[in-house]
Amino acid sequence: MPRTTENTGEGRGSGHKGPAKGFAFGVASVTQALHGTSFPISKEDLIRAHGKEEVNWTKDSSERLEDLLRETDKDEFLSVADVASAVSEAHREGRGEEEE
Repeated sequence: MPRTTENTGEGRGSGHKGPAKGFAFGVASVTQALHGTSFPISKEDLIRAHGKEEVNWTKDSSERLEDLLRETDKDEFLSVADVASAVSEAHREGRGEEEE
């Protein structure tokens, strides 16, 4: 069972509830990689700041955030949710093309 952080100062800070870094997958892992980012931010600035972060897309698969961001059609992101949505959509579209 994944470990959670609860008022311990682990993860994204005191009071954060959720999976500890390395125990999150998919969009939750993207969100963790973006901790501390100020928005809005351009795709290129986001790649420079966090592109080398490893994102655990599934339990058995990780990718660099830069690779996930490059798959998106957006040039600017307004929030963490905007990044997560764009990455998730691009990943879904990419998987659909692979399955055809």
